[in-house]
Amino acid sequence: MTLRVDFDTDRWVYVPRDFPWNGYETADEWVATVSRLASEAFEYGEDATDQLEHFLRQLLAYPRMTPDIHRFALLGAPDGSLEMVQVLETPTDGDTDMDRLLGLPDPAMTRDPEITSVTGGLGEGRRAVRHTRADDLGGDIVVSVNWAWRTGGSDVVVMYGTSNLVLLDTVLPVLDQFAASISLADAA
Repeated sequence: MTLRVDFDTDRWVYVPRDFPWNGYETADEWVATVSRLASEAFEYGEDATDQLEHFLRQLLAYPRMTPDIHRFALLGAPDGSLEMVQVLETPTDGDTDMDRLLGLPDPAMTRDPEITSVTGGLGEGRRAVRHTRADDLGGDIVVSVNWAWRTGGSDVVVMYGTSNLVLLDTVLPVLDQFAASISLADAA
């Protein structure tokens, strides 16, 4: 099945895997265009524009867990940060339970996960917020959030992570909106 993501195009941009893509011949052309448009829309100064260009290049270069994973960049977050989510759709695997889609159990958790029900274009799903100790980051606490749905023969997981614990409260409602905007294109 094909996913449809009805995201806010004033805030989010799809991060392509390969070029040429959608009229952009090269990654450099895409980065320059997105940076210019975002800088105009959010009134970024030169430093913020340079930071955005660097962020977009990192997203393009950073290896994907699987070839089927989709990345979206959040520009214009409430606090001005640049964030990324990944979306994965796979055929439902009866050997993988819903907790596993939520990243549970996670032996590195520092406290119990916060699990809530969510509703969106994919119907009823669940969201788990996990706090883990990242030894490879000097023991920093990292927050990982997974939204998961099992619907129409597909497992759909949206993934986000940050070491900025204060940011999470600000950006989580925006991320919830993004996750809720996902539906199956075949059902539309």
